[in-house]
Amino acid sequence: MNRSRRYTLPVFALLTLALVYLVAWAAGPGGPGTAADSSAPRTAPVTAVTRDCPPSGPGGGQAHVAEFAAPSPAFSAGQAGRAPAQTGVRSSGNTGGAGGSATEVTATGTMARGFESEQSGDDGTGLVTCQHPGSDMWFVGTGTKTGGSATWLYLTNTGAMPASTNVTVLTDTGVRSAQDNQVTVPPHRYVGVNIASQAGASQELAVHVQTSSGQVAADVWQDGGSGGAWLPAATAPATAMVVPGVTAAGGAPKLLVAVPGEQDAQVRVTALTAQGQTRPLGTGSQDATGGATSSFSLGSLGSSAAALVVSSNVPITASVQDQGDGVGAFTAATPPVTGQGVVAGNPSGGGSTAGLALSAPAARVRAAITVLPSSSSGRTLPAPQQTVTVQSRHTAQVKVTPPKGARGPFAIVVTPLAGSGPLYAARTVSSGGLSGKPRALLPVVSVYSRVRLPAASENYGAVQP
Repeated sequence: MNRSRRYTLPVFALLTLALVYLVAWAAGPGGPGTAADSSAPRTAPVTAVTRDCPPSGPGGGQAHVAEFAAPSPAFSAGQAGRAPAQTGVRSSGNTGGAGGSATEVTATGTMARGFESEQSGDDGTGLVTCQHPGSDMWFVGTGTKTGGSATWLYLTNTGAMPASTNVTVLTDTGVRSAQDNQVTVPPHRYVGVNIASQAGASQELAVHVQTSSGQVAADVWQDGGSGGAWLPAATAPATAMVVPGVTAAGGAPKLLVAVPGEQDAQVRVTALTAQGQTRPLGTGSQDATGGATSSFSLGSLGSSAAALVVSSNVPITASVQDQGDGVGAFTAATPPVTGQGVVAGNPSGGGSTAGLALSAPAARVRAAITVLPSSSSGRTLPAPQQTVTVQSRHTAQVKVTPPKGARGPFAIVVTPLAGSGPLYAARTVSSGGLSGKPRALLPVVSVYSRVRLPAASENYGAVQP
């Protein structure tokens, strides 16, 4: 009798474990009739987006915000929203030396999945993309001796807690350090700092913003005396990148390279033009000093827009300064467009021509271009969707016509079609036609539509009888 009881308890435990295993096998991801893979990445639609727009740069006039939402990655003309379903706009006060106020723009609901906003000029031209709050940002621009007599850094904190930031300035003479390179941004405020004193007598500079606590949106304005421009955010340092929307219409553009590490970089550049590939800096590599910034003149690109494929033996980041009025216009290394890219603010008159520079550094690209009016454009006719093919290792420059009857700004949506290679794009605004002097450049970035969920797995613990 005692021996029987001694064996009963372990047998019962084994039977219970076997039963749990069978139930889990039948109902779990690998059970019969279920094709789901628990190791596959899962995503969910974005339901809220926050963007932070900087104040107007000194002498830049009144700041405006252009916003647009295109909720579907494969819509046809007329299906996108002219304005987000729900948005909120809130101004952030100033704690620095610049005037005006920064703006927080939020979108919720369905329209958040294709929301884009930009700070724009009086004619509706998007000048700089409003940033998502982040913790690590790079900007590369010109120096104090070559046009950027004033360089304003704006740090906006829309969070509920103070944000601590570290600002590093790299010039052609190396890293410039100062006692005020640590900046604290109070909640719901922005700080404006003129970092020209840190840049010294520089030929070119790079600004690296990192947060040790909290997140901020960073923007950099460079003033050339007769006109200023925003620096678009550049990709994090890497050994390969693409800079779209380079134009030589206003004169020879300059490639600006920042090397954050101590080792010198061996930089190679291939230009993707309408005619194919060229080597504007020659077939060999160019030296860029470690821990500093360098510039290279690009004088053989022709009159049409191009993209630069930049590679290096060590991580770098880069931008291009196109010659124009004042300090000129800037474009920067950017990721490819995935899903869809939106430019919210584009002018419909005033002698300006809006265009797209589409580049395919690898396989051929087919992209759909849709033009849609803003809510202030009055009564308009639907614009037909345009399909553009970009051959491998080429750039296609496309004139974008405003919607018929539009009296105000309009939005451009770029969607790479299935089977296409990586697509890099920039919006150009020029005077005197598509190949005229650039007034504004804006790399096209992908809108947030889905968010990746953390991996989850089932775990069955021990069963105690």
